[in-house]
Amino acid sequence: MSEFKDIGLNDPENKRALSANSDMDKLTDDFQDADFKGGTLSLSQDQDLLTNTSSMSNPSSVASTTPLAAEDSANANINGQTNLRNVPVRPHPSSRLVTEEDLRTFFAVRDGALENAAERCRPVVLENIDGELRGVWLLTEIDHWDNEKERLFFLTDHTLFSLKYDFIAQKLLEYKRYPLTQFDQVTIGELKYPEKSLMPPRNQNGIKCLWNQGQPLPILKNWNPWSREIPWITFTSHPLVCQEGGKKSAFDVNDFTRTFIQQIERKGTGNPEPPVTGEGAVKTCQVTYKPIIIENYAGLASAFHNANQFGFFKLHGRISF
Repeated sequence: MSEFKDIGLNDPENKRALSANSDMDKLTDDFQDADFKGGTLSLSQDQDLLTNTSSMSNPSSVASTTPLAAEDSANANINGQTNLRNVPVRPHPSSRLVTEEDLRTFFAVRDGALENAAERCRPVVLENIDGELRGVWLLTEIDHWDNEKERLFFLTDHTLFSLKYDFIAQKLLEYKRYPLTQFDQVTIGELKYPEKSLMPPRNQNGIKCLWNQGQPLPILKNWNPWSREIPWITFTSHPLVCQEGGKKSAFDVNDFTRTFIQQIERKGTGNPEPPVTGEGAVKTCQVTYKPIIIENYAGLASAFHNANQFGFFKLHGRISF
């Protein structure tokens, strides 16, 4: 099993230990318990791995502090070279003020919580199919109804995993796997609402991965908040990226994006049967830098859900969602 570097979660400056109330109501979930045990994983910091793109033998979760730009005119094909320019990014998180006291209510901030989650979920990665694990991040996924959800992301040579991990009960609830060859477009940029939307500005960077070949989403799926057949995935930084001191790369969507684009550019390498479309043409993925539009005009339900952070495993009085 591959050994990974420590991203600094055990750094004394980054500890925000919490003691969970013993009478906390355990989160109930309709999904089958998938509490994996076994395997070991060590997460660590390595500032130089970002520049060492020629070697694939030392997997890591890249910990670079250089922000990723969102630009309207830069487009790239994976067969070429993506131009990731270093320009200032939008502040984190959104316009809602996040205090240090609020950050301490997240169960993921506990000492060793992310390391333990990565180790317990590690068995979902099948190295003979997915390749080696290149990084682990805790980010915020945004569904097609603008509901924010805390998700653990694994990135391997050939696959992106989105995992719903219960940081209270410390178990995996469900996960989705997305082969990198599945994506036909990746959009990187600032998250924005339509011009006529009543929602406040987000002031966040994000990334959206699509596999719909540019086709519009059917109305029945688009208007169904519980639909699970949405041909894209959108995510941004976790609120814990705002914490002071220590390393924040494990919660930063910009850090994830840099490593993800590198893997997208290499996708298909080592695959015996690269995907094809049309008349035998090799499938490619277009990387576009422009604002990501979230189609929410006056979503009171999502606004209430996100304002109270019901999609995160944190203290909500005696109830957590």
